[in-house]
Amino acid sequence: MIAYVDGGSRGNPGPAGVGVIIEHPTGRRVEISQSIGIRDNNYAEYAALLIALEYAAAYDSRSLQVYSDSEVVVRQISGSYHCQSPALRDIYSACMALIGSVRHFAITHIRREHNAGADRLAKEAIDRATRAKRPVSDDAVNADFALGTPAR
Repeated sequence: MIAYVDGGSRGNPGPAGVGVIIEHPTGRRVEISQSIGIRDNNYAEYAALLIALEYAAAYDSRSLQVYSDSEVVVRQISGSYHCQSPALRDIYSACMALIGSVRHFAITHIRREHNAGADRLAKEAIDRATRAKRPVSDDAVNADFALGTPAR
């Protein structure tokens, strides 16, 4: 399974959203666009990774290759940097716990222009939250999976 992940916020913190594109080995493609409330950019980047990891776990995926344009997340998850932010510690730990349940996990940093699809989905989630003037929602667009609710 391959995942492209991105998160962002309008303001830091501000209304935040995530975009995740999952590519199944069968060729099936799933897009997830979800607003996550008022958060900062780094938290949103981690939230996108967490959604991809939860999705992989829900589908009992043995392998997950993640692509992210967040150098901070990629380096912290790969162990080059330590996660020292108290605001990120819980979500970092949740990601690491799920990584342990995947037989083969890899995360790779890619340039922003190579992550345009996930970026678009994250921005759409932020736009929906901003227009609704209620930044917390559980909306998933073009997806059959939302955080915590797998569909088979």
